[in-house]
Amino acid sequence: MGKKPPKDLTEIQEMLKEGKYDVARPLLKEYLKAYPKDPLAIRFLGNTYAYTGFLGKAKQIWRDGLKKVPDNVDLIYNLGLAYYLQGNLTAAKIQWKKASKMSPKDAEIIFNLGQIARDEGRLRAAISLWRKALEIDFDNVETMNNIGVAFATLRMFGKASLWYKKALIEEPDYAVAHFNLATAKFETGQLDEARSHAEKAAQLDPSTHLETSNNLIKRISELKGESTTVKKSPNIQQQSSTQKSDDEK
Repeated sequence: MGKKPPKDLTEIQEMLKEGKYDVARPLLKEYLKAYPKDPLAIRFLGNTYAYTGFLGKAKQIWRDGLKKVPDNVDLIYNLGLAYYLQGNLTAAKIQWKKASKMSPKDAEIIFNLGQIARDEGRLRAAISLWRKALEIDFDNVETMNNIGVAFATLRMFGKASLWYKKALIEEPDYAVAHFNLATAKFETGQLDEARSHAEKAAQLDPSTHLETSNNLIKRISELKGESTTVKKSPNIQQQSSTQKSDDEK
């Protein structure tokens, strides 16, 4: 007698949140024998492979799932993400454009299309897409920062600074934006502001920004004819990192 499939996905979803992918995988397979067209279960099964290093297998599961439920935007999104992570920008763009037509108010899809445009070197197109994403997800600091970086890459440091400042209004302790603003201010000769934001970035996230901030502060000191000795951050022992995980995408 075969195993009885789970009645629903609630317990499995909790396993995924806890990172128990190997435990959840056989349960999802049993569930899909009973409910082969459940798009959420198909997506979750793919996730169990994607999050354990088998992205190709996950892509196959989502692609096969779309043969059963061709209009499921989440499976289309995940398939696009798999292509993107494998460096296939053309295939990723096809999937995400399809997803965007189906869900035009999804800021995350628009943001990702901006990422592709950036990776292709089409910075102004990326900026346009990220602005569109902000019309929906208006307080997303990562999007604001990305727009700033795109302007900085175009050597439009004044505009870049404005976008970094927008991000810092929303999230004053956003270390990346502080460091990027420091760099932009350095490029425009606003050295005192550059130093202030570099010091703040190092204080907020020394594990990421201490060395690069100290290097920038050293250059500022040299330009101003000051001592080039740079003090270590008092928070150097408090290094930390954050990692986002999402079992829904």
